[in-house]
Amino acid sequence: MIILGLTGSVGAGKTETSKFFKRKNIPIFDSDHEVKLLYSKEVVIKKVKKYFPEAFKNKTINKVKLAKVVFENKEKLKVLEAIMYKFLKIRRNAWIRRQFREHKRLVVLDVPLLFEKDNATKYDKVILVLCSEKIQRLRVLKRDGWNEERLKLTIKQQLENKKKKLLADIIIYSDRGKRYVYENVYSILKKCYTLKSRDSNNIIKSFLK
Repeated sequence: MIILGLTGSVGAGKTETSKFFKRKNIPIFDSDHEVKLLYSKEVVIKKVKKYFPEAFKNKTINKVKLAKVVFENKEKLKVLEAIMYKFLKIRRNAWIRRQFREHKRLVVLDVPLLFEKDNATKYDKVILVLCSEKIQRLRVLKRDGWNEERLKLTIKQQLENKKKKLLADIIIYSDRGKRYVYENVYSILKKCYTLKSRDSNNIIKSFLK
């Protein structure tokens, strides 16, 4: 199996780019989506409430408040990341095992903080999605619960794009139009299918331990 890493800053266009992989029936593990699902799980809610009681309202996590708390305190951010990564890793590993059982030839892991928090060498290729700062800002500020302050704090926690570009194997500019993105995804798939698949032991050593 070949594993591609898909990454990029908030609002860069990863979600739209991943849709083109899905059109080609490529399985996608969407880390952001999985985290959203985790926040509704009782075991996660209890864990977050233990460390962040101030982020709760009527027994429900106030994600805007939680984001403000952790982005203003690096130690608290580390605590939240450790909690969420533990549960996310369980879901990711189960997903990878399922792709093995279904004999998938190629899969994509959408990991927003791949360069910041992950190990890029685990992936056969890393794809970086970029767009202009203007487009990024317009996209993000349309989202519920986002404002200028949260956007600035989020970007501050992420590696600069110029450094990411040096680390990535492939770059896609999402603000150049859907046709451009589609053609890039199609080209990437053609090239990746020529790569030698890693065996299960190699992937288990990289991802599942």
